[in-house]
Amino acid sequence: MLILAALAGVGLPLLTPTAANAAYYGSETNYVAISSGPTGDYECASWVGVTACWKPDGDEFYVRDIQADGHSAVAEWFFDSKYGTDRTGACVNNLGEGNWGLCNKDFAEGEIMNWRGARYEGGGLVDHENTWTWWVT
Repeated sequence: MLILAALAGVGLPLLTPTAANAAYYGSETNYVAISSGPTGDYECASWVGVTACWKPDGDEFYVRDIQADGHSAVAEWFFDSKYGTDRTGACVNNLGEGNWGLCNKDFAEGEIMNWRGARYEGGGLVDHENTWTWWVT
């Protein structure tokens, strides 16, 4: 009986929905670490409630939630590789309005990074910028 109770307890967390199960853009989802924002050379894309910045020196995404609307601010990105090693993902800031967050990534040099701002709620897309901003890494 004790073994069955232990196994049942182990299985429960697997059935509970979490943010890790959310359907964010792409195949890689990262949640931000608190940051003071980008410095140095970087480029930003803006969308309703979101500022999403790419800093190629360090392969860093900075995302700021700029609107108290209950949505998470997200940088949706795709790495366009001429070698066929394309990658896609989301850098999710769920820290709330006014807060910058950082996702530190690692990409090959001399390729094209594309990103845009988006808003999500509960892992579901609310809306996103229609165009992509890009930078050669």
